[in-house]
Amino acid sequence: MHGGFENDDDKLKNVMKLKQELEKDLKKKGLLKDNKQEKTKSSTVDEETMKRLKESVVTTAHIVDEKSLTLYDINFQDYDANMEDLIKTLKAFVTKTTNLNHKLIFDGLIKMLEGNVKKANELFKQASGIEAKYNALLTSLYNGEDPSQDIIMFLKNNSESIYPLLLLLERELLKGTCDGVEKIVPLLSKKSPFWVLINDLFFEKASEETLSVAVREKGFAALVMLLSVYIDSTKDYPIQNHTCLNVHKAYLRGETITAPEWCIYGQLAIEARKYLTGYKVDLGKLKRFDKTPEGSLFLGMLYFNENNNALAKQYIQTFEKQVGKYKLYAKPLKQSKIGMEQFLHMPTDYQPVAQDTSIMDFLSLNPGYDIYVKYRNVEFIRLVFSEEHCKINYSSK
Repeated sequence: MHGGFENDDDKLKNVMKLKQELEKDLKKKGLLKDNKQEKTKSSTVDEETMKRLKESVVTTAHIVDEKSLTLYDINFQDYDANMEDLIKTLKAFVTKTTNLNHKLIFDGLIKMLEGNVKKANELFKQASGIEAKYNALLTSLYNGEDPSQDIIMFLKNNSESIYPLLLLLERELLKGTCDGVEKIVPLLSKKSPFWVLINDLFFEKASEETLSVAVREKGFAALVMLLSVYIDSTKDYPIQNHTCLNVHKAYLRGETITAPEWCIYGQLAIEARKYLTGYKVDLGKLKRFDKTPEGSLFLGMLYFNENNNALAKQYIQTFEKQVGKYKLYAKPLKQSKIGMEQFLHMPTDYQPVAQDTSIMDFLSLNPGYDIYVKYRNVEFIRLVFSEEHCKINYSSK
């Protein structure tokens, strides 16, 4: 566990202060007597007080202020911290720091997490340093701009840094293009063992050895634990208060997925389950994901099932261009909808399709078969950027 912004003595003082305030409140309400002779009677109340105290302590992310100037570095330290906790911690950093440049950056990160990307960008542009430049270009991307030339110049001036490559990668994610991802991820794999793991998962060659090396780096710990299940399905992972981790755990287990509106993987699973049980899909929800490969595939399969071959072909061909290489697997159809099961859980009983054929051709020539499309999955890349990437970019405006 990483050190937070408070040391143990500070935490203890804060806890005692909270306890005193809580006891004062209980005394006012007559729930806690101020009589030492009633110590035995009040012991139960003290236990209740402590229980309430634990629940009232503000949760904070386990991050260090000087190492938390970008969301990437924050996730490296404490991947499973949820966004509310990150905001609380960053606000504490703003109050504590005497470094005006850091204060601007922390304020910008808070604004970004709150969804005010434009204001975040303004704050980052007022700050200096490589992290501030990275954050400014990232918020430009998130704001729908195309700062490609600025990113290229940033890369030229900082060729040894990981930040320009991260910008190029998120740009490709937002465009939905796998070919760009295929070029950038191998470059990142030369920067750290963690990125070797991401590279090998993306190119479908991850092993226990890759995993063990990534573990030793001690970064993105909760994510590495989750990804280990994709390498060895017998591994288990505890539930966290974190969208990405919980959605993927449910997917791996074949459990019902719950997810916020901005979660690509989760929302596709929710709509697929609805559709398989006879309900209509909420197209308004899904249109925001239509630039992603999995969004294109979902909409293509949906329109094929609805006998709208023109739209089905359009989305499926878009998907095929996005991912490049893919493999088809098939099995006899056991329910009325084709191609939806793959969004709910890891497919297990599909057989590889021998012939080299397009998705639409296979569907047209093989009625009565369900399909599963295996491709290089950008979700492994997207996961690195955690909840923030999807919440900021896919929340309803």
